[in-house]
Amino acid sequence: MTTDTPSNPALDLPLAFHPLSFVPEGPDVLVGRPASDSYAVLPSDGAELLNRMTGGMSPADAAAWYEATYGQTLDIHDFIVTLADLGFLRQDGQDPVPAAAPVGLQRLAAVVFSVPAFVLYAAVLLGYLASVLADPQLAPNPKHIFVTDSLALVELLVVFGQLPWLALHEAAHVLAGRRVGLPSRLGFGTRLYFVVFETRMPSLLSVPRRQRYLAFVAGMLLDVVAISGLGLLAYATHLAGGRWNTLGAVALAMAFPICTRFAYQFLLFLETDVYYVVATALGCYDLHAATKAIVANRIWRVLRRPDRIQSLDAWTDQDRRVARSYAPFFAAGVAVIITVGVFAIIPVLTEIARLARVALAQGSSSPRFWDAVVFISLNLAQFSFLAYLSCRTRLQVRSKARTTTPSLRGELS
Repeated sequence: MTTDTPSNPALDLPLAFHPLSFVPEGPDVLVGRPASDSYAVLPSDGAELLNRMTGGMSPADAAAWYEATYGQTLDIHDFIVTLADLGFLRQDGQDPVPAAAPVGLQRLAAVVFSVPAFVLYAAVLLGYLASVLADPQLAPNPKHIFVTDSLALVELLVVFGQLPWLALHEAAHVLAGRRVGLPSRLGFGTRLYFVVFETRMPSLLSVPRRQRYLAFVAGMLLDVVAISGLGLLAYATHLAGGRWNTLGAVALAMAFPICTRFAYQFLLFLETDVYYVVATALGCYDLHAATKAIVANRIWRVLRRPDRIQSLDAWTDQDRRVARSYAPFFAAGVAVIITVGVFAIIPVLTEIARLARVALAQGSSSPRFWDAVVFISLNLAQFSFLAYLSCRTRLQVRSKARTTTPSLRGELS
């Protein structure tokens, strides 16, 4: 869309902008407002135009500069509307956002992710691999979690015993973000009926691409070090005859669920740590959503439902280009699920079922019978609570739909 530069008095005055970041991304520039996590991919000429406007050049002068430099006229009105929609412009009377305060823990983060630290992590990993070669029983095995015949204690160990490792995984992401000056923090969220730890890392796209990778893989790095360290602890405390004492047995029980979570990071049809690494390396910004839209569109075409086909204009050319060849990698995630199920989940569930059957067969006079009853009750309570939450959510959605539909119709009429 091109027009002559308008002779509008308002365009002769500079616009007020929020602090913006400009990050080169190949031929384009990722421009964003870090304070609100609003970003847009602009061609280099558009980014340079915006950069001059943030430096105090009026819209009229910027449009004239653009025409003189690139030989094309520009609809400056449309450009300004786009900037306002992105939240880049400050409204009348709105104070500028103060500069971000220095984030804490940067020194600690610099130490944790320093070259000597990585050498130490590599030594721990190599030491663990050497111990596995010396004693193959140290390799991850579903049987490791059964450190006791008490099913209730096993569940408590696997579920609640993993909370510190989950927190450390997310804390590693937080520290990696702090290392490059991002105000990352550790928070809490919910998944199904679990309270989980979450890393909140605003402004991540305001740093160069090469600085984002560590923030993505830091949690997996912590997992590898944790698995290796726990394995070495078990090796150091093993008893004669290849048995482990209680400390070593618990260490191995802790390590196996971490291995399972590590494998899940390769479920590329989910937005996992590995997904973000791949998407960033390929220069994409929302590859997951673009791929889902393309796959869904293919399905609707096969079903001859053109009315359900979604426009792809919301994604960049690179997102659309990569998504068309990325779709098969979704199937790789299914392969990971099947592998983990066969070698981890099914063996664990089989052993749990066997132990529960043996315990229940001993009758109510046996402590193991009541242990199995407690274990079964805990799981039934969890699934019942999940069913309750699912039903309540559906009822709330339906209720909201019933109450909002009339008002929408009134507005549209």
